[in-house]
Amino acid sequence: MKNIFITVLSVCAVNLLSAQSYKIDVTIKGLADSTILLAVHGGATKYSVDTAVLDKNGKGSFSKPRALEGGMYFIATGGTALFDFLVSADGSDNFGIITDKDDYSKVEFVNSPENTAMLAYIDYRTQHQKKYEQLIEKLKTSAENSDEQKELRKQLLNFNLPLVAFSDSLANKYKGKFLATVVNAFKPPVEPDFSLPADEPDRDRKIAMNYYLFSKEHFLDNINFEDERILRTPFFESEILDYYLKNVLIFKESDSIIPCIDKIMTRMTHGSRIYRYILSHIFNLYYASTVMGHEEIVIYLGENYYLKPETTWETEKFRNELINFIERNKPTLIGKTSPDLLLPMPDGKRYESIHGLTANYIVLYFYDTDCGHCKEETPRIKTVYDKYKNELGLEVYAVYVQTDEQKWLDFIDKNKLDWINVWDPYRTGNIYNTFNTATTPQIYLLDKNKKILARRLDSSNLSKLLQIYAEKNNN
Repeated sequence: MKNIFITVLSVCAVNLLSAQSYKIDVTIKGLADSTILLAVHGGATKYSVDTAVLDKNGKGSFSKPRALEGGMYFIATGGTALFDFLVSADGSDNFGIITDKDDYSKVEFVNSPENTAMLAYIDYRTQHQKKYEQLIEKLKTSAENSDEQKELRKQLLNFNLPLVAFSDSLANKYKGKFLATVVNAFKPPVEPDFSLPADEPDRDRKIAMNYYLFSKEHFLDNINFEDERILRTPFFESEILDYYLKNVLIFKESDSIIPCIDKIMTRMTHGSRIYRYILSHIFNLYYASTVMGHEEIVIYLGENYYLKPETTWETEKFRNELINFIERNKPTLIGKTSPDLLLPMPDGKRYESIHGLTANYIVLYFYDTDCGHCKEETPRIKTVYDKYKNELGLEVYAVYVQTDEQKWLDFIDKNKLDWINVWDPYRTGNIYNTFNTATTPQIYLLDKNKKILARRLDSSNLSKLLQIYAEKNNN
């Protein structure tokens, strides 16, 4: 009995090994005695997986006693990617590829119906796009409100229906295969008819808004966020996820974007590989954003995702840095009432507070006299102040963040700073944390109620913003 048990184990091991191996035979006609590379896409990054040497007939094989991860792979030689193909990682990854070095677009797959179907899908989409472009050109040259234009618009409304039907047929036929995920990812949502009567007030704006709201709600409907194979493609990050966040969501306010992020994250199992990857990608996207106010998104992701007890995969260093970021930025988010400061002026006798100011608009300017950028920005802000102090009722509350009194006084005198000048020599105001003055200059704009209108400004953006307010006041 003992020997039989060992034999059975050996057979199981062989079968398991076979199921977890891969073998891809490659024939490239006309390319003899050459090394080729098997690689996988990972967004903008490419990862080498295996190498093979073609014989004198252009034949070679990639083979290892382990499984390939599912995704989109490609063959390369001489540093050039030749063509893509799919790997489903479901035990069917033993197939052949035949092509010609004189025309790599002519690819034939042997024993891989999935990849053969992918070629048919690519061809169908290419022809579909050509027909779309032809229809748009006809629409551009048609007479306004003519019967021809109405017919063309009707065709345009239903134009994607054949593509949707073709995509559905492939997805159903190859259910569970990676092809189904890819095809669905590119399947356009079927838009309803948003047309309005020609005499509808504000017609074009209403139609555009309806399209925007539909795209915002449904652009990602057909993405399988539970299929991590989609991460190993060249298109998911740039053409789907980033395109949605950067282009579809045309309104960049945080309170418009945050619900969309939540909707994405709820479509994945918490803590899964794809969940962690997409959360990290979105976090880094907004952490690096230069759009004013996107710090709120970073803080939201930190407090509602990364700093939750169930999030156990991040390092203690990352958590501490995130907590520090939140502490330094949360008090001064756009829309909040600015924290107050009560600081001494140059004579050392008078104190001025932010909340005690009665100006219509207040610039909070935090600077260091030894900061090269501050030396450049100060006279520019002074020019802005001189232009708008009477027109808009503008005041500047300028805070010197260091403790060298003579340097401060010399700086005020040299730049003729006739606005409110204060400093914090005994560090009682906690300026560093409250107003994030780890770097200078820091410029905020407040309204008369001390609500923060803008942050992370420079003199140029400050001037443009005040010009907008001035134009509104004059209309």
